[in-house]
Amino acid sequence: MVKNTQTPPLDDSDVALGEASTRLNSALDLLDTCTSALLQRMKGAREAGEVDEDRARLAAELDAAQARADALEEAAREAGAALDAAIDEVRSALGEV
Repeated sequence: MVKNTQTPPLDDSDVALGEASTRLNSALDLLDTCTSALLQRMKGAREAGEVDEDRARLAAELDAAQARADALEEAAREAGAALDAAIDEVRSALGEV
Protein backbone atom coordinates (compact mmCIF):
# COMPACT_ATOMS: atom_id res chain seq x y z
CA MET A 1 0.00 0.00 0.00
CA VAL A 2 1.39 3.42 -1.01
CA LYS A 3 0.65 6.44 1.14
CA ASN A 4 -0.36 9.70 -0.46
CA THR A 5 2.24 12.24 0.73
CA GLN A 6 0.77 15.15 -1.15
CA THR A 7 -1.10 17.84 0.75
CA PRO A 8 -4.66 18.16 -0.41
CA PRO A 9 -5.38 21.39 -2.25
CA LEU A 10 -6.68 24.27 -0.18
CA ASP A 11 -10.24 25.30 -0.73
CA ASP A 12 -11.68 28.80 -0.36
CA SER A 13 -12.62 28.29 3.29
CA ASP A 14 -9.04 27.27 4.17
CA VAL A 15 -7.68 30.36 2.45
CA ALA A 16 -10.25 32.61 4.16
CA LEU A 17 -9.44 31.04 7.53
CA GLY A 18 -5.71 31.61 6.98
CA GLU A 19 -6.28 35.24 6.04
CA ALA A 20 -8.54 35.77 9.03
CA SER A 21 -5.94 34.21 11.28
CA THR A 22 -3.26 36.51 9.87
CA ARG A 23 -5.47 39.58 10.39
CA LEU A 24 -6.29 38.46 13.93
CA ASN A 25 -2.60 38.01 14.77
CA SER A 26 -1.82 41.44 13.34
CA ALA A 27 -4.64 43.00 15.37
CA LEU A 28 -3.43 41.26 18.54
CA ASP A 29 0.13 42.47 17.93
CA LEU A 30 -1.15 46.03 17.45
CA LEU A 31 -3.26 45.75 20.62
CA ASP A 32 -0.22 44.52 22.55
CA THR A 33 1.89 47.41 21.25
CA CYS A 34 -0.79 49.99 22.10
CA THR A 35 -1.36 48.49 25.54
CA SER A 36 2.35 48.57 26.31
CA ALA A 37 2.59 52.20 25.21
CA LEU A 38 -0.44 53.11 27.33
CA LEU A 39 1.03 51.38 30.38
CA GLN A 40 4.30 53.27 29.91
CA ARG A 41 2.43 56.59 29.70
CA MET A 42 0.40 55.73 32.79
CA LYS A 43 3.58 54.81 34.66
CA GLY A 44 5.17 58.10 33.62
CA ALA A 45 2.08 60.02 34.72
CA ARG A 46 2.05 58.23 38.05
CA GLU A 47 5.73 58.97 38.58
CA ALA A 48 5.15 62.62 37.64
CA GLY A 49 2.29 62.73 40.13
CA GLU A 50 4.52 61.24 42.80
CA VAL A 51 7.17 63.86 42.05
CA ASP A 52 4.53 66.58 42.37
CA GLU A 53 3.38 65.10 45.68
CA ASP A 54 6.98 64.96 46.93
CA ARG A 55 7.56 68.54 45.81
CA ALA A 56 4.42 69.71 47.62
CA ARG A 57 5.37 67.80 50.78
CA LEU A 58 8.90 69.19 50.71
CA ALA A 59 7.59 72.72 50.15
CA ALA A 60 5.29 72.36 53.17
CA GLU A 61 8.18 71.03 55.27
CA LEU A 62 10.37 73.91 54.12
CA ASP A 63 7.66 76.42 55.04
CA ALA A 64 7.32 74.85 58.48
CA ALA A 65 11.10 74.86 59.00
CA GLN A 66 11.29 78.51 57.90
CA ALA A 67 8.51 79.41 60.33
CA ARG A 68 10.41 77.64 63.16
CA ALA A 69 13.63 79.44 62.16
CA ASP A 70 11.81 82.79 62.16
CA ALA A 71 10.34 82.05 65.59
CA LEU A 72 13.77 81.06 66.94
CA GLU A 73 15.31 84.22 65.51
CA GLU A 74 12.63 86.35 67.17
CA ALA A 75 13.11 84.49 70.46
CA ALA A 76 16.88 85.06 70.21
CA ARG A 77 16.33 88.80 69.66
CA GLU A 78 13.99 88.95 72.65
CA ALA A 79 16.45 86.97 74.80
CA GLY A 80 19.28 89.26 73.70
CA ALA A 81 17.24 92.35 74.58
CA ALA A 82 16.30 90.87 77.95
CA LEU A 83 19.93 89.97 78.62
CA ASP A 84 21.05 93.50 77.71
CA ALA A 85 18.44 94.91 80.07
CA ALA A 86 19.58 92.56 82.86
CA ILE A 87 23.23 93.55 82.33
CA ASP A 88 22.26 97.22 82.50
CA GLU A 89 20.37 96.60 85.76
CA VAL A 90 23.29 94.72 87.29
CA ARG A 91 25.74 97.47 86.29
CA SER A 92 23.36 100.08 87.63
CA ALA A 93 23.05 98.21 90.87
CA LEU A 94 26.81 97.95 91.15
CA GLY A 95 27.16 101.64 90.37
CA GLU A 96 29.16 101.14 87.19
CA VAL A 97 27.00 103.19 84.89
